[in-house]
Amino acid sequence: MPKVALSDVFLESLNRLSDVPQKKVREFIKKFEADSTSNAINYERLQGHRNHHVRTVRIDQKYRAVVLHPDKGDVCVMMWVDNHDEAMDWAKRRAFEVNPRTGALQVYCVEEVSQAVPAETEGTDQPGLLESVRDDDLLSLGIPEILLPAVRAIRASEGLLALGQHLPSEAAEALFWLAEGDSPEAVRGYLGGGVDPTGEKSQSAPQGTGFRLAARSGLVQQRLGGRVGKNVDTTDLGAALKHPDSRRRFVTIHSDEELNSILDAPLEKWRVFLHPSQDKLVAKSFNGPARVTGGAGTGKTVVAMHRARHLARTLCPSPQDKILFTTYTATLAQNVGQSLAHLCGPEKDRIEVVHLHAWASRFLRDQGRKFVVASPSELETCWEEAIHRSGEREFDPGFLGQEWDQVVQVNEIQNAAEYLKVPRIGRGRTLTRLQRQKVWKVIEHYMEALLRRGKTEWGTVIRDARSLLELKKPSLPYKAVVVDEAQDFHAGEWRLLRAIVPTGPNDLFLVGDAHQRLYGHKTALRSCGVNIQGRSSLLRINYRTTEEIRAWAMALLKGVEIDDLDGGREDENGYKSLLTGVRPDALHFGTRPEELEYVGARIKELVGQRPAEHICLVARTNKLLRDDYRPMLTGLGIDSTLLDETPEGGGVRLATMHRVKGLEFPVMVLAGVNAKFMPLPVPGLEGDPVAEADHVDRERSLLFVAATRARDLLIVTGWGTPSPFLPTS
Repeated sequence: MPKVALSDVFLESLNRLSDVPQKKVREFIKKFEADSTSNAINYERLQGHRNHHVRTVRIDQKYRAVVLHPDKGDVCVMMWVDNHDEAMDWAKRRAFEVNPRTGALQVYCVEEVSQAVPAETEGTDQPGLLESVRDDDLLSLGIPEILLPAVRAIRASEGLLALGQHLPSEAAEALFWLAEGDSPEAVRGYLGGGVDPTGEKSQSAPQGTGFRLAARSGLVQQRLGGRVGKNVDTTDLGAALKHPDSRRRFVTIHSDEELNSILDAPLEKWRVFLHPSQDKLVAKSFNGPARVTGGAGTGKTVVAMHRARHLARTLCPSPQDKILFTTYTATLAQNVGQSLAHLCGPEKDRIEVVHLHAWASRFLRDQGRKFVVASPSELETCWEEAIHRSGEREFDPGFLGQEWDQVVQVNEIQNAAEYLKVPRIGRGRTLTRLQRQKVWKVIEHYMEALLRRGKTEWGTVIRDARSLLELKKPSLPYKAVVVDEAQDFHAGEWRLLRAIVPTGPNDLFLVGDAHQRLYGHKTALRSCGVNIQGRSSLLRINYRTTEEIRAWAMALLKGVEIDDLDGGREDENGYKSLLTGVRPDALHFGTRPEELEYVGARIKELVGQRPAEHICLVARTNKLLRDDYRPMLTGLGIDSTLLDETPEGGGVRLATMHRVKGLEFPVMVLAGVNAKFMPLPVPGLEGDPVAEADHVDRERSLLFVAATRARDLLIVTGWGTPSPFLPTS
C-alpha cells in the first residue's frame, strides 16, 4: 500500500488553513493511498529545483501542497501547504535531501543559514568556534556539506544559537555539543543512541566539559545503522524515513486511524515527534526500575506519557491489565489525563491516571477502611492542643510538625524507644535525650488529638495503604507504574509505589527534576526499595523555553545543591536550550500602585498582539491575585480567568506559582516578586537553620518553576524591597 509521511512543518502549515482546504488535503492523501500513480493526483515538477523529486500538487484553485515523491519506492512526503505563490516560493528556497553520510532526510534553506551568520565576524582574526573540529567529523554528524562555510564563520556561542534555528535539528545539536567541548565520537553517541543517548555517565566517559559520553566504536556505528563511513542510498526515501533523526520531524502514516488521530487532535508536536534519545527511552526494556532526570522543558513528562502508551500496548494483553500513571498533585494528574486522551488510541483505557494520595485513599476505602483526612488548619490546632495538654512549651507547632514528618513518619516510628534511638538526619536543631523525651510526649498528645476528632493525615494514609498491601497481598491489575514529578514524593510514598507493582522488568519508570522540588524531601530511592542502579538517564535539551529564559531561571538557583533523586549530585553541565529569543524583562518599582500600573499597561499591549489566553499572570498567593491583579485587569476591561476556579475559561490566565506547575504559556508575567512574598515567611523555622534553608530552597525552586513555564516571553515585576532570589545582572 502506498505510504504518506507528514513533516512537522507541514502540520504547522496545515493547521493555519481553514476547514475546507484542510478537508481537501485529506482527500489528496486518500487519493495517493488508493493509487499513487493516478492522474487525478496532478503532480507538477518544480522547474529549476536541483531535486527533481520535489513536486507540487493542486489542493484547489488557491492552495498547493509541496511534496517529495521520488521515482524509487512508493512513498510521498507532505512537506508544506500554502497559497499557490507562497508554496512555490517556500519550495524553491529549500533543499530536500537524504544526507549522504547519515542517511537522514533533511530540509533546510541555504539562504536563511547564510543570513543567520553574524556579519561582524567576517574578516576578523578571531578563530572559529569549531576551528578544531575536522570537516569530515562535521559531515559525519549530519551537517550538510553546502553549509560548512556558514558553520566555519561562527565565532561565538550567540552566533551558533542564531545559526541553529535554520539547521536540521540533529546538526544544530551536534554543533552545540561540539562547542561545549565534547568529542565527535561522544556526540555521535548522544545523537543516535550510542552508549546512552541521554547523557548518562560511564566509567569510560571522556573528560572535559559537558556530559562526556563514552563512545564505544561498535555502538557509535549503531547510531547510523552501521552507515558511518559507508555509502548511503540517497534515493531510498523509505529507508531515510526510518532513520531516528528523520523521525524527529517526519511521521509515516500506516492507517486511516493513525492519520485521523494526528489531524483531529490539537497540533502538539510532542504527540508525534520525539528526539532519538526520548524515543529510545520510550521503547527500551529495563531489567528493573528506571529513572529519567532532566531540567525544565527537556520533555520528561512527554517521555513518561509515551512510555505509558508503549507499556499499555506491550504489557497489557487483557482488558483487565493496567498501567498506573501517577503524580504528586491532582492538577498534574488531570493535565496528564487530558494529554493522554489526545496521544492514545484504544490503549488509553488500559492507562489509569491518578495522583498517589487519591489512589491510596480509594484503595483503603475499597478494603473497608473508613477515615477522614484532617485539613492543614485542623492539624495546626491538634499541635497547639498537644502542646497545651503536655505542658511542654519549648517547641513550637512548626518545629514539631517537621519533626513528625521528617523523622517520625519517614522512619515509621511507633514508640518512644524507637524515637530516642533514631538518627535525625537532615534536622538542623540538635536535641538532647531529655528534649527527645519531651518531644515524644507532645507527639503522643498530638496523635490522641487526631484520634479524638476521628481524623488522620496523609502520611498515615500512605503508610496504612502500603501495610495493607504487604499484609493481604491483594491482586492488583498493574503491570507497571509510571511516576511523573518524582522529586516531590516522600520516602513513605516511594515505599507504597514499590508495593503496588511486583518487582521485575519494566516495573517502575520515574521521571523528575530536583530543580523543581516543591513538596518532597531529598530521598535515596535505594533506601525505599527502588533500585535504579545502571538504569538512569539524563535529558539535557530544553525544548520549551528560549536559552535567554533558561539562563535567567537557572541563575535563580545559584548556590543550591541539586541532587539526582538517589542521594547523589546532579550534573548540570550541558543543560541548554537551542531556541533563542529576547531576554526576560525584570523591572522593580518603588510602590505597589506603580507596579500595578505597569503590569496593566504591559498586559493591555500584549492582548492587542496575541490571544489573551496565551498570557498567564502569576503571583505567589491567591490573595494577591484576587485583591490586586484581577481588579486591576477588570478596571482596564481585560477579561481574566483564575485557573483554580475555571481552568477552561477565557481571557488572561491568573494562577499561583504552585498552580502553573506542569503548564506552559507563550507569555508569563511573574508579578509581586519582592522580599515580602518571595520567600513567603513561614512560622516555626526560627532556631532550625536546616529547616529554614530547606524552605528557602523550595521557594527558589518555586520561582524557577514559574519562570520556566514561559515559552517566548518572561516578564518579572515587583515593588518595595526586591526578592533576594532575583539575579543581580
